[in-house]
Amino acid sequence: MTEQTPKDNDKRLSTEGGAYVGGNVHTGGGDFVGRDKIVSAGERGVAIGGNVSHSTIITGDGNLVGGDLQQIFAPVYQAIERSERPAQEKADLTAEVQEIAQALQQPQVDEPWLARRLRNLKRMAPDIAGVLLAGLSGPPAVVAETVRKIAAKVKESTP
Repeated sequence: MTEQTPKDNDKRLSTEGGAYVGGNVHTGGGDFVGRDKIVSAGERGVAIGGNVSHSTIITGDGNLVGGDLQQIFAPVYQAIERSERPAQEKADLTAEVQEIAQALQQPQVDEPWLARRLRNLKRMAPDIAGVLLAGLSGPPAVVAETVRKIAAKVKESTP
């Protein structure tokens, strides 16, 4: 079959399986392909398309995706609640941890402010600061820190 030249009154066109784009086409400087573009990022690579501004992209094994702070801070709040502290001290610790959590949700964290808050938390309650710092280091660290604290308490309480 031969390709025909498009005419105003003739709507039939054979492209022999290819693409025909009529009129003024501007691709914006990008690739213009007639089919799906094959993209390869290589072994263990990541290929991302579209607009990713204001996105958090985490790659690798065992990472939290999207920065789920609730998973990091839940053990901290539980440790505060389980601790044998007066109610007012628990409230103060909870407020301190909440301020840290809110700061970490911002696009940019004021590093000196965060360092002061973490040092302050460590002075107020070293055990709670340990759980939080472990959580910020990754989920396996939270489990290890929690188990270590439980083992220390059990060791202290056994005759």
